[in-house]
Amino acid sequence: MTLAEGASGGSSVGARAGQELAFATPGAGAGGGPGGGAPPAEYAEYLAQLRQRIQEALRYPLPARRRGLSGTVHLEVTIRPDGAIAAVTIVESSSHAALDDAALEAVRSLRPMPFPTGVPPRRLYVRVPVIFKLP
Repeated sequence: MTLAEGASGGSSVGARAGQELAFATPGAGAGGGPGGGAPPAEYAEYLAQLRQRIQEALRYPLPARRRGLSGTVHLEVTIRPDGAIAAVTIVESSSHAALDDAALEAVRSLRPMPFPTGVPPRRLYVRVPVIFKLP
């Protein structure tokens, strides 16, 4: 399986013919409060690393592939000041429990990622669309 960033930019890894894709793309509602506006620019690199880590943890569920399921799960991820994931919730379902569960599991499996030096640690709320797409 190949995981890549969405069409909104950034690097991508292409899939070979016949492979499915799962994307973690930047969300419009990332910020300091639930559903808040864009975070300050100083958090951009940190959030890019978070998306990369989600992509690496994503697994397209085999039963979903066999049934030809695809869709987008919109998550809200709460990050504590120590860099640990405090909570992850589904803001909008993909309409397929297997895909929703895979997206949640990927985020919940992440280890804490401390904020880099020079970036003030604080609670962040980040919206991340996770896209499951079959060729």
